[in-house]
Amino acid sequence: MGLFENLLVPVDGSNASLKALNSAIEISQMSGAQITILHVIPAVEESAKSRTTAFEKQLEKQGQDILDDAASIAKKQKVKFKTSLLKDSPGHAIIRLAKKGKFDHVIMSTTGSGSAHDDMLGSVSNYVVHKSEIPVYLIR
Repeated sequence: MGLFENLLVPVDGSNASLKALNSAIEISQMSGAQITILHVIPAVEESAKSRTTAFEKQLEKQGQDILDDAASIAKKQKVKFKTSLLKDSPGHAIIRLAKKGKFDHVIMSTTGSGSAHDDMLGSVSNYVVHKSEIPVYLIR
């Protein structure tokens, strides 16, 4: 068994997350690792549910479009990959899937589509770094 076999790569459509995907692709090309490209649609608490069905469908389509774009990048590079679309708190979903999916590494951007920028660590990457039981590689 190699060091890199099963990589989890969360993407949100931002340039930073696609840069992390490209780093994972490079690792996969060298190691033969499989990549799971994950997009998480942020869930809303039941007590504060205010999204309309149309808005939920729009978020799902946008999430699938993000995954399709990322999958196209991976496919062109001829690496083994699959995609996953979940609805949850992004940080919690990443940690849960990392455990459940038997991943050996998470490769993600330091910031995504949120408000963090430059030398900041985004809230999702900060959560994942502190809660993960497997190595997390942050790409800037």
